[in-house]
Amino acid sequence: PGIFRKITEGLTTQSDIANVRAMAEKYMSNPRSVILAVIPANVDIATQEILDMAKVHDKEGRRTLGVLTKPDLVDRGAEDHVVNLVRGTNHKMKLGWCIVKNPGQQDLKRDDQFDRHSLEAAFFKNETVWSKLDRTRVGIASLRLRLIDILTEIVRREFGNVCL
Repeated sequence: PGIFRKITEGLTTQSDIANVRAMAEKYMSNPRSVILAVIPANVDIATQEILDMAKVHDKEGRRTLGVLTKPDLVDRGAEDHVVNLVRGTNHKMKLGWCIVKNPGQQDLKRDDQFDRHSLEAAFFKNETVWSKLDRTRVGIASLRLRLIDILTEIVRREFGNVCL
């Protein structure tokens, strides 16, 4: 679940905030869980609570993968900071960072038969700053493969701890 801090009248309550946080903490405390630290690429990661929460539950960083979203909303001139995150030169994480681009509202309105994977691939191929990134760190398909690798490693590591 996504961590949130603000009550939305008629939609969320203080109790919802506490319940979601408790649920996230419970999942994160499980040594067999992967922690996806999903953060919009257009915000300062220093303000993102999820990274501190992940560090509490995954001190060695063996289960935490950073996932950046919304690269299309990054201000012109600020892209280098995001590129350096994905490349691991800023805020280095053991499992690193991936970056994905989901369809925006205009994409969804344009065509109900659109192919989200083709749109994402075209974005990362055609946008100069993003086209230089390692293909294994870009897009949902790469994220899926990365998660398979991470889960496989966790299963190998934890298999002996499973009670039959």
